[in-house]
Amino acid sequence: MAKTNEKRCLLASKCRLAAGYKCVNTCPSFIALHGMSGTGGRAGAAGVPSDYRLLTLENSPAGKDQAKYYAFLTQHVETFDRQFESDADRIKSLYLWSESPGTGKTTTAVALLNEWLIRHYLGSLKRSLQPQQQPALFLDVNEWQTEYNLAAMTKDEKGLEATKRVVERTKHVQFAVLDDIGVRSATEAFRALLHTIINYRCANGLPTVYTSNLSIEKMQRIFDVRLFDRMRDQCADLKFSGESKRGRR
Repeated sequence: MAKTNEKRCLLASKCRLAAGYKCVNTCPSFIALHGMSGTGGRAGAAGVPSDYRLLTLENSPAGKDQAKYYAFLTQHVETFDRQFESDADRIKSLYLWSESPGTGKTTTAVALLNEWLIRHYLGSLKRSLQPQQQPALFLDVNEWQTEYNLAAMTKDEKGLEATKRVVERTKHVQFAVLDDIGVRSATEAFRALLHTIINYRCANGLPTVYTSNLSIEKMQRIFDVRLFDRMRDQCADLKFSGESKRGRR
């Protein structure tokens, strides 16, 4: 029997049957976004942590505390339709930061990624295009750095190759979230990998959302001045306020 649950799918607010609709695993759009299991599909391919997979700007718990930015972000996501226009203005990247952890940076970044998934999928269908299987990607930079360091220390060639494949995926994906960037010191080799991703994305106008506990000015310590200038020029710099809300959901 079909279960009524408007929070099971990212397309809930866009569904033509939105008033008490029955969301079922056999719905083609549900499968496209979430797979038969609800944890696959394009949302699963994006690598978003499961707790965040249904977040949008509309239901984000960070929206209340960061209300002044959410008004801006709601307008910003309207520019996502430019992904279908070859001669459109560049879609601005975003740098979300706060000195305190737990202020909603990652929550907001994932909500934006999910907004991209929604607009990519619906926009592709509207234009009779085949939606990409991985139009967006979430990369936990801190976790990726740990995996790289472990592989480097143990001389694990397969592990090193896996971390380098992350570079290629993240370079080319339409929309990327680089979460927790610059939170700890890094080797020259790891910085070079991260540099490759950011430089490519900046040079090719691919929108990126960065989150960090460091101001964008402090990225000069991590990247060379040329890349920092390019990154800063193409980003809206949003400093989140407030104290940590972790553990209060």
